[in-house]
Amino acid sequence: MKINFDVKSIKAWTTLSSAVIAFIISLLAAFGVIVKQTDATALYSGITAVLSILAGMGILTDTNNPTGGDQVEK
Repeated sequence: MKINFDVKSIKAWTTLSSAVIAFIISLLAAFGVIVKQTDATALYSGITAVLSILAGMGILTDTNNPTGGDQVEK
């Protein structure tokens, strides 16, 4: 099984980090730990800020733009 994960894609990292945070919050809820909505929002905002900084520095890129990325040639 080949997993197609572009390590330079901001969309891939945003999706993965959101899924991981949602999983952790669900797992904590299953064990009876209550995570406040404000804490979850702060966590999502923090991750988004870090990803935005990495995108601003050019480390992560939007791979759907026409100047590069994983475009399929016609």
